[in-house]
Order: sequence, then C-alpha cells, then structure tokens
Amino acid sequence: MSFTYRLDITRCIGCRACEVACVTANDLPPENSRNRVPYLEADGTARSQATFAPYLCHQCEEPPCVPACPTGASFVAEDGRVLVERELCIGCGLCEPACPYEARYTEPATDKLEKCTLCEGRVQAGLAPACFDVCPAGARHFEERLPDGSEVRVGDPERLDPGHVSSKLVDEAVDPKPRLVFSGLAEDLELLKRDRPPLPWTSAPSSLWRNGAGVGVQAVGVASMAAMAGMVGLNWLRGRKSREETD
Repeated sequence: MSFTYRLDITRCIGCRACEVACVTANDLPPENSRNRVPYLEADGTARSQATFAPYLCHQCEEPPCVPACPTGASFVAEDGRVLVERELCIGCGLCEPACPYEARYTEPATDKLEKCTLCEGRVQAGLAPACFDVCPAGARHFEERLPDGSEVRVGDPERLDPGHVSSKLVDEAVDPKPRLVFSGLAEDLELLKRDRPPLPWTSAPSSLWRNGAGVGVQAVGVASMAAMAGMVGLNWLRGRKSREETD
C-alpha cells in the first residue's frame, strides 16, 4: 500500500465542497458524486449540534465487491486502490450490494459502475485528490508516495487533534479490512457507527453469483472458448484440405 487517508468527522462542517470537487474533477452529473457527506442526527453528539460524515470508498484490502464482479472488471491495483476496468464492466450491478459501505453505483447515462478511485490520475500527476484538496475545515488527510519518490500530501493522516480518536468502520460480522480511517471525538464516531454501520452481504442475486452461479458461468465460458477454438481449428483443416484437393 502506498497511500494513507483519514477523514475527521468532528472537523467536517458539511459544506459539501468535496462533493462539488468530485463531480467537477471526474465529469459526473451533480447528483452522482463519488464522494458524499450524509448528515447524522444531532442527538448524542459531543457538540449537541449537526454532525456530518464525509464518506467515500474505503479501498478495502479484501473488497467483497471484487469477487462479486462476473467479468473481472473490479480489481485491486498494485497500489491498493480498488478500481474498475470500464471496458469490462457490463453494468450488471452485482458488485453494488456486495459493498458494505454503499460506495458503488451504476451511472444511468453510461450503464457503467462508478466509484471513488482517490483521483488516481490526479495523484499520479502530482496533485491531491480533488475532494481532499478543497476541504476548508481540514477534515481530510491524505498521503501517497509515488514511484518516482515524490509525495502527494494533504494535512497529516497520522496526527490527531487533541481529544480525538481514530477507528475504522467495521464490526464483528463485517470486516473487509478497509484502508479508510475515521477520526473525531469519541461521541461522533459512535454516532457514525450507529447510523452508517458496515452492511453484510445479503443480496440474493449477489450471494447466488458468489456461491455457485458465477462459477457455473465461468465454466460455461471456458467450455465455450474451447468449443470455439475447436471450430476454428476444424475450419482451418477443412480449408487446407480443400486447397490441397484444388491443387
């Protein structure tokens, strides 16, 4: 892993500049930001006022969305990012309910899967991810060391504000080893865990795919490829025989 990132929900002021930066940087419809800032109920918060929870892909080490993909479009890159190969995506949506953090959606205009990539292209060009770059409250912290030895950095992913603690959004039943770290006052983090818990994989179509149908389709695919290769070979032999008879 070459990147580290942290979101401080106590610092977040809910301005949603990050959402606007996301749709602008990725040329998305305004309503389909890959980055979201849901409002959490104020009751029980340390500040007795609105608490917001900046939210995006957790870039899991063991992402359940990857085995849910029937075409191999979803994959984990060498640097740890969970990415999607658009040419392979068929828009089936099976990976969406597999994500415990609801960080995936199918874009209606393209019928392709959309998700946060932590602005991979921008970072490789030496720029910070768009949503981290514009945060006016210092709620977003990011660091990545590039192959050439240079570094892209926003804030400090390791240094917490006084009184703040950090944690990852997991529980005993759901732990895909997310890389995203949340921080803030303990009361705010408890509210996040209450209102935005990681979701178990309960989708019937996805479960059916993962537990057997996908394997069956893959087997059929392999058999089809073998049959096609055999037909190509047979046609080649027939053509050769025909040429020999003509000669």
